Amino acid sequence: MIPSILSSAIGWVDFSPEHREKVKSVIDLLATPGVIDELGIGVIRDSFSDSLFPGISTIQTRAKYFLTVPRIFKDYARLPSHQRRRRRLADYLNDHENLCMKALVANHADDKRSGIIGGSFANKQGEVQRKPSSAYWTGLRQFGLIHTNLSLQAFCRRFANPDQPLHDLVQGSDKTTGDDPDAAEPMNETINSPSYDDDWIDLLTIRLSPEEASFLSRQIEARVPLTLLGQILLDAKVRRRFLELPSDWNFTTFADEAPFLGKFPTNLQRIIVAARDFWQLMYGAHIRYNCLIQSRHGTTGLRDEFESLWTDWKTTLTTFPWGRWDTAFIWELTKLHHHRVKDYTIEFVDLWIKGVHDNASTEALDPLVTRQERLNKKARARLHPTADVSENEWIGIDDLNYRLNVARTIISDIDSGLTSTEANNA
Repeated sequence: MIPSILSSAIGWVDFSPEHREKVKSVIDLLATPGVIDELGIGVIRDSFSDSLFPGISTIQTRAKYFLTVPRIFKDYARLPSHQRRRRRLADYLNDHENLCMKALVANHADDKRSGIIGGSFANKQGEVQRKPSSAYWTGLRQFGLIHTNLSLQAFCRRFANPDQPLHDLVQGSDKTTGDDPDAAEPMNETINSPSYDDDWIDLLTIRLSPEEASFLSRQIEARVPLTLLGQILLDAKVRRRFLELPSDWNFTTFADEAPFLGKFPTNLQRIIVAARDFWQLMYGAHIRYNCLIQSRHGTTGLRDEFESLWTDWKTTLTTFPWGRWDTAFIWELTKLHHHRVKDYTIEFVDLWIKGVHDNASTEALDPLVTRQERLNKKARARLHPTADVSENEWIGIDDLNYRLNVARTIISDIDSGLTSTEANNA
């Protein structure tokens, strides 16, 4: 008998570590609720996120991993040349990240919400596939903890060569040479980290020591001082006030009500309000998308619910601050962060916002949404005339928080370590 419910799976031909990491990134995103990008605005979201919380990603869990990964690299660099020739860095990194995982689990046996990556695998034969080195690599480079512009895989290949001058790695890049000249740390070291004991893995905890917290905070402040992340860490009072905000605030509420935003540089304030306004405008497109799905493949109850959301959203638009909105600004941001936006997505966003501004009817707006989903999803589009699907829930992005929640965790970890330092100095 054929089962009534068939499980699905994703498979791929494993050509290289680079391909493998790209697939893992996609799987990580698909596993996160509310991030399936049906209308193709994710690249714009990422441009705002990179302006606000650079080096942070939605799959990061705790700040400590910004320090454990450089330590592993540093330990490998200290091995005699003959040992490095016999053992690839990629294998050494994999083995020691597993050791860190097991040590963290053992040292946090009573802390079930510790944010340890791969904790559920620690006492099993398997191992976590998405290692901290991969999840934190962009931040490690951006915060000057590892001096290179190389990808993780390329760095491992070159760093593993005992005859490769470390200076070449510092200057090395996938495309160009050179690195950020404004870093606060010495540039003659490939790996930058605070001091640590030889038996650090055995003693490893997920919490930051005062020295570690101070070091990581200084690195972020020096490297990305004009971002929201950098500004929060630069001022201890702002840092505390940020962490005292209700944990259930989304980015829109944060942008509307956080009391310290007026202290930030003018350009950063502009980015914050533009990020907030962008989602308010595009939320309407996602509501219409779900209305269309329910009218074709859903239920009357959900269709009525989403139509009610549409009515409420249109009411909020009566007070939208059009005087400060500039659609061209979002394209400036995407170019600044070298994010390529599809031409049809640029056209969709421009036309949607113009239509909303001109109070266009749903008869004029719905075709924009339908066309965008078909161009973005192609054969998998739910609004394609031949699509045979049944949906009983919201589909696609339901909010844009621009990494706010993960950044809160990272900042909280740093604050916990700094608090003990500040208390001792009081």
